[in-house]
Amino acid sequence: VKKKEKKSTKKGKEGGRDRALDLLIRAIDAPVSEPPPASAEEMQRRFDIGREYNIGTSKRHNERNHDLNCKLRMKQHAIDMLPRDSMWKEEALKLDEDDDGPPMWRHVPVWTPPIPGFDPSQFIADEEE
Repeated sequence: VKKKEKKSTKKGKEGGRDRALDLLIRAIDAPVSEPPPASAEEMQRRFDIGREYNIGTSKRHNERNHDLNCKLRMKQHAIDMLPRDSMWKEEALKLDEDDDGPPMWRHVPVWTPPIPGFDPSQFIADEEE
């Protein structure tokens, strides 16, 4: 009479996976629970909030662009008022070659907050090397 071989619940190191890995895989593959549906009043409130936000951001965008456009028109008008072939006009139209990009006060969106004490010059390669 042959004894039936029992399947081992413990997996060997060669073919099995780690218990912690199995736990992580089950956590990642877990079904996503949907939030309960909102009432009609809540949906209307959310819609109103979104509409007001959109209107506000559009107004802010239009005001900034209008202000910038007015400044550019005034600058161009001032340059046009300068005498032709004068040093002042040449100086006004001259571009600065040493410009390193946008001004320091301009907001540049980034993915992370600034790191205190970080010096980017340590990571910039010198052109001489």
